Amino acid sequence: MGRWIFWLGLVAAVLVSSCVKTKIASTGKDTGAHRYISEFPEKHASDEIGKITGSVKKLYSVSSYTTYQFKREAKITGYSIHMGTCQKSAWGVITTNETVFGTATIIGYENSRVALLTCAHVVNSPDTLVSYFESTDEDPSQYVQSFSIKEKQENWVKGLSSCGPFTVLASDIPNDIAIIGKNCESLADTVNPFTNPAGRARELAWGSFVYVFGFPLGNLVITRGIVSLAGKRPMGEFSIDALLNKGYSGGIIVALRHDAPDFELVGMVKTVNSTHEDFLKPASGQQRTPDWLPYRGDVYVGATDHIEYGLNAVVPFEAILGFYQKNRPRLILDGYNLDRFFLPVKP
Repeated sequence: MGRWIFWLGLVAAVLVSSCVKTKIASTGKDTGAHRYISEFPEKHASDEIGKITGSVKKLYSVSSYTTYQFKREAKITGYSIHMGTCQKSAWGVITTNETVFGTATIIGYENSRVALLTCAHVVNSPDTLVSYFESTDEDPSQYVQSFSIKEKQENWVKGLSSCGPFTVLASDIPNDIAIIGKNCESLADTVNPFTNPAGRARELAWGSFVYVFGFPLGNLVITRGIVSLAGKRPMGEFSIDALLNKGYSGGIIVALRHDAPDFELVGMVKTVNSTHEDFLKPASGQQRTPDWLPYRGDVYVGATDHIEYGLNAVVPFEAILGFYQKNRPRLILDGYNLDRFFLPVKP
């Protein structure tokens, strides 16, 4: 009888133990399997990264300006420019070209139409440029030194030169987002649209690991960064500490989840922070003066930008998606249905 009591007690203890373990396992505690990774991927990712690079292109926007130059004694003001009466007072007229480099990603290719995602500031140059003389104590008025009017702008994509210049289909300057496109009827280049799934910037966390694609100084470069979250992030706002240079504007940012096979698009590089600095320099072509001799030649003003590495502005994917949803009717009317890229967003 004692043995039976012992075995019954042992079975009851095992059952109770099993129930307790089952209860703990079903609490639904987040194991982090669906989160974005915060370290280098464990799997070999070179093949997939190489595939993504095929959709990332160098973008350069060339704007042609006619510039009118004035002398101080002409006393040309902003009002004269507004009224259109200043051109006849110009002592010189020159034509100049301004080129801006950036990055664009192919997001659609259907019925010979190619569409790319980039930043608005790369493809939207100002219509007018005005510079002023420095005011003096005798005459504090601001007089115009030069006035430039944009005559033409062309947006070219390296690797898609057979298409010709691309047109801005939709643009949001405050959020710095743009989609450019072209009907490439005689396309002679290979087109590889970005096919990875859309992600959610809101689900990035402190320290999430990302890859960034872009064309700094005209060269395709892939780098990595660590995510820092913004104080308020209604659209999933974040920044990255990646070492970026000019030319990365419009470059895509991708992240990988622990339980997902593919990288997801979580954002786009907006700007690389920099500070402008003027300095004095010798005349162009001037032979170098030894350090121990004073410089006696002409002195000119030069300018440079100092990049503040690790401080980068980013457009989260949720903002890009909202931009597309707002402009979708017009894009479809123009023949650019990009739902395959933007929708559905990964739940």
